[in-house]
Amino acid sequence: MVKDKRSEARVISILGSKGGVRQTIIAANLAISLKEETQKRVALVDLDLQVAGEIALLLNLPLRRSLVDLVPLLDRLDASLVKGYLSPHESGIDLLYGISSLTQRGQIKPSHIENFLPVLRSIYDYIIVNTEKSFTNTLIAALDHSDLILLITTADLLSLNDTKQTLKVFQTLHFPLPMIKVLLNMSNIKGAINTQKVESYLGQEIFGHIPYDTAAVVSSVNEGIPAMISAPRSHFSNGIREIALTLIQENKRYLTAKKGLFAEVGELLATARPKKGEASPVLPTEEEVVEIKPRWDEAVIEIKSAIHKRLLEEIDLKSLDLKETQDPKKREQVRETTKRAIEKILAQKADITLSRSDRTRLVLEILDEALGLGPLEDFLRDTTITEIMVNGKDKIYIEQKGKLYLSNKRFVSNDQLLGIIRRIVAPLGRRIDESSPMVDARLKDGSRVNAIIPPLAVQGPMLTIRKFPGKRLTAEDWIKLGSLHSDIVEFIRICVQARQNIIISGGTSSGKTTLLNIASSFIPQDERIVTIEDSAELKLEQEHIVTLESRPPNIEGKGAVPIRQLVINSLRMRPDRIVIGECRGGEALDMLQAMNTGHDGSLTTIHANSPRDVLSRLETMVLMAGMELPIRAIRDQVVAAIDIIVHLARFLDGSRRVVKVTEVTGMEGDIITLADIFKFKQIGVDEKGKVLGEFQATGVAPNFAETLEVLGISLDRSIFQPPKERVRTK
Repeated sequence: MVKDKRSEARVISILGSKGGVRQTIIAANLAISLKEETQKRVALVDLDLQVAGEIALLLNLPLRRSLVDLVPLLDRLDASLVKGYLSPHESGIDLLYGISSLTQRGQIKPSHIENFLPVLRSIYDYIIVNTEKSFTNTLIAALDHSDLILLITTADLLSLNDTKQTLKVFQTLHFPLPMIKVLLNMSNIKGAINTQKVESYLGQEIFGHIPYDTAAVVSSVNEGIPAMISAPRSHFSNGIREIALTLIQENKRYLTAKKGLFAEVGELLATARPKKGEASPVLPTEEEVVEIKPRWDEAVIEIKSAIHKRLLEEIDLKSLDLKETQDPKKREQVRETTKRAIEKILAQKADITLSRSDRTRLVLEILDEALGLGPLEDFLRDTTITEIMVNGKDKIYIEQKGKLYLSNKRFVSNDQLLGIIRRIVAPLGRRIDESSPMVDARLKDGSRVNAIIPPLAVQGPMLTIRKFPGKRLTAEDWIKLGSLHSDIVEFIRICVQARQNIIISGGTSSGKTTLLNIASSFIPQDERIVTIEDSAELKLEQEHIVTLESRPPNIEGKGAVPIRQLVINSLRMRPDRIVIGECRGGEALDMLQAMNTGHDGSLTTIHANSPRDVLSRLETMVLMAGMELPIRAIRDQVVAAIDIIVHLARFLDGSRRVVKVTEVTGMEGDIITLADIFKFKQIGVDEKGKVLGEFQATGVAPNFAETLEVLGISLDRSIFQPPKERVRTK
């Protein structure tokens, strides 16, 4: 889109509330009056696309080329090209037709308007746009590029009713009401409703009066000479002239304010540049699909706070929040009612000079803050964002494609952030306050939530949301992403079918749960699987599944059911496989004992930095169970229970990969021995910083390979041989 080159140029759109208000006549004469009073460059654009030729008759001009003829040239528009399509009038104004015949209806699109009007701004000082009466997308595009909208009505009940409905549409579309001025045409006609009653009915002051003057208007139309020329001293012309002079004075005040200390109208938004002393935000590159909107200016934040305060006075949001919004149908009704209330409050604040798109954004943000999770709502809706981290009210980080970014969104205050944290945990039967300042919870969609507040969090409330993926990633997906090699997938499949006990290890957010899902998908359909997790994230496709989830203590600090208790209980449930989401404490002992007592083929994950570190972590966790076992006995248990360790790592470019597949082979003295079967070798980074590397087989075959034939499992041993041509991941 061509950007506005002359922001001091004024685009004024003329809109009739209904037919018969002489909108086109007023538009043509107003353009001529502005030319006479200012001697500046004035253009008249006819965008009433429901008719063709009316303005040509009014100005006695031939129907020449129109905006439709410019459409093929939109990609190379400039001032000289556009000027060639406008028709000069003897008054000094230039006219451009939208369409030159009714056969061209529908050929003007919103994008054409968005490309054309900014170019016109670079040529003219005033652009009068005669618009159509229906709220089409084309009309809205024209109004979006306007500085003022003159809404014409007449002083009769039918016209006023249409005008009132039109103003409601403007409110719904979030056009700022200060830019909409009501003109009262034929204001002195006999039997007309008086101005005071008109203003009371509309709830808006009348900007200008145009007297009833049939003789001057009708003769000017029939002669093809505008009344401003044929009858310059008529009542009609005097009314138009008064409106033009008022517009000129408003424009002078606008330009004075623009040159002074005040921001230009519609530019209250900050441009996302950091304030003095503030670190520059880390924004996504052009390749990233997340869109981070600019941070609001302080003045707009104050406006949001004021509107939210008014909203609290009108609606009991707390009762709606915890009761009504639990029912989807009622939730939608509550949202619509609240939205209308916000729009009404915003429309009443005449001092808010924001563009329509910014007002729309403001309404949605206040709505999200009132009923949802405020500035987090956009991030929760964005499927490309996997984690949201709130470090106090001013810093909201997001993770996308494995990389962290500081967003330009923020909370109005720590109280607002604390309120949203409470809104998250309250429906889950949890509380967070000074006596209980930490909460781990799970949202309805499975997303994990952790919150911690003062006095434990020194900088203010902290919130972390790990989003539950809507789509379950498959082995094929990970191969395409370069996180796995097909040979490793085949090996994991064989290990699961051969009932090898597998531990998946790695750091935070390295993809352990995702790989656990992939590995679990290879479990045969006819087996009974018991899954045990803190937060139910596993998505298994088998039918015979028992899903268990640990439970934190209630408000009184009672009723907690830890994972260890669930592991012990699961042994009484006749499981063929036990899948533990994550081993992090004393349950490690019970897991090892289960693996050693006939429940082979089980899977779990563990936080660790390497396969060797997995063994050390297991020893520590077994000791956490309170059993005073000698280290040698623990290691014997580990060797007897654990067969395979699959280790993941997260690289600097945000990618996640399986970096080692290791077999636990036995003991040498007091040391557990390991053998790497596959590994990932990084060989560099490309020009975009993405990691390049190779998945390699080490040439070592697992010890259990010899027994596979007995189990009826076929194995292609060539996957364990280092390939002559290695696969490089992108």
